[in-house]
Amino acid sequence: MTQNLKQSVLLLLFLLLSIPVVAQVTGDYRSKASGNWGSSSTWQIYNGIAWVNATSYPGQNSNVGTVTIGSGNTVSLNVNITSYTIDKLIIGDQSGGDDTLSLPNNGVLTVNIMLVAVQSDGILTWAGNADLHLPSDAIIYNNGGEIDTDKSCNNSQRIFLGTREFSSCKGNGSYEFSFDEVESALPPPTSNGDITECEQNPIQTLTASANPPSGAHVVWYTASSGGSPVSPTLNTVGNVTYYGESVDNSDSNRRSLFRTAVELTILPRPTISVSTSPTCVFRLFSPTTYRLGVTVSAGTVTSTAGTVTNTSGNTWTITDVPSGTNIVVTVTDANGCTNELPVTAPNCACPVVSAPTSGGNESYCTGDAVPSVSASVGFGETVDWYNAPSGGTLLLLGNTTYTPSGPGTFYAEARNTSTNCRSGARTAITVTQDTPSTAAIGPDQVIFTGGNAIFTVTATNADTYQWQVSTDGGTVFNNISNGTEYAGTQSTALTVKTAGADKNGYRYRIIASKSGSSCPPTFSSSALLTVKVRTVITNRRITYRVNKE
Repeated sequence: MTQNLKQSVLLLLFLLLSIPVVAQVTGDYRSKASGNWGSSSTWQIYNGIAWVNATSYPGQNSNVGTVTIGSGNTVSLNVNITSYTIDKLIIGDQSGGDDTLSLPNNGVLTVNIMLVAVQSDGILTWAGNADLHLPSDAIIYNNGGEIDTDKSCNNSQRIFLGTREFSSCKGNGSYEFSFDEVESALPPPTSNGDITECEQNPIQTLTASANPPSGAHVVWYTASSGGSPVSPTLNTVGNVTYYGESVDNSDSNRRSLFRTAVELTILPRPTISVSTSPTCVFRLFSPTTYRLGVTVSAGTVTSTAGTVTNTSGNTWTITDVPSGTNIVVTVTDANGCTNELPVTAPNCACPVVSAPTSGGNESYCTGDAVPSVSASVGFGETVDWYNAPSGGTLLLLGNTTYTPSGPGTFYAEARNTSTNCRSGARTAITVTQDTPSTAAIGPDQVIFTGGNAIFTVTATNADTYQWQVSTDGGTVFNNISNGTEYAGTQSTALTVKTAGADKNGYRYRIIASKSGSSCPPTFSSSALLTVKVRTVITNRRITYRVNKE
């Protein structure tokens, strides 16, 4: 398979391996007699119930799904089709007779047909010298039929995909394939369909699949042409398209000329959290109920009990929930993805317990001790710590301070120490682990006086930089700034401009840090600047030249 072929294929649709095992749809055409393509008397059209005589030829007045040449008919392509598009042209109905599409002698035919499939009883033939021009992203595919010419084979019988010189009868010169090579190539695999799923917890793995022709297997790539084989999987939120190529089991050089695209998508689940704690509602002569508010990232909210109202934007309230009834609040987004939030009914016999007030999120640098988090509550109350906004595992009982073993989000629930009544919502506090910056400086620099020296550094986990210079061989370093002597003092590339001999022996290093990180700045090692003098002239007019090293 040539590189030019691989680089031009954009595969938007594919045929079934045994076309036409496809139910006809309204607007499809089939041949009823031999004749010219541009004559309506050659065709029948499917009206949704039955095949009836056509009043126009395929592509004359509208887009068409499938056109089939069958019943032993020979159709001569005598018109251009450029205003409308035909999805599939099937040459051969697999009923046994020869079904033929003929290109007339000296014709130049341009047709918007996205797929040309030559079946086992189909023939695509040239009556003479003629050009067939298809769209640049079209597919021409042989399924056991013939692609030949009624006269002697030469390079004046040609197939173009857009401006690309795809095939000629002999395949010489700039044409990529001969008709024989197109005939003998494997069909592309048949996709089992794109896969789209909502994110699961833990996240799932999707795998693309396609069915190869008999005696072949599928090799997957990340592009429609070129590249190296890959495993066609996805296990993160997002989407990826893989391209399957048919490869003969006995001869790995025999492949399909086109690849089948299969897209994998894992959609993110919408988020939902309690924004207003469950609160008891007391009414005269009416049962006690409770209400709460939730905030979602997007979507529609439902509840197993109570009345749900969209307050504004992504804020929803659930009211009139019977006292003592635990509920599950569900958000469903436009993609059909859902997320559930179990809510424990507040004890309406208890005084209201407000959620704790966060002592603030914490962060620490890798290698340092994990900091404690804290929350404050009202008089007579304490804090219980959990690993989830509701339910979950109890981490620590009865302490306003908690020291986790590592990073994460922890939830503080207030509890009255006398009644054990609890807050209807928990307060989330996050501990983040920051990764230190790294800074690897480039090589020493050697220049002549008046030249520029460029020092570079490769950094990770950094977005703030400050270059320093040492004039005493690396004992003391001082910050430098942009000006007549330096440029790029706060970037990863420092330029020492028009350096004089006085800078010979100076050493340079960089301080790298990450904004908002708890990790201290990182100092790189230093690099040496050597400044050489090109020429020394004495008053005796004797010149000493210094050799370059």
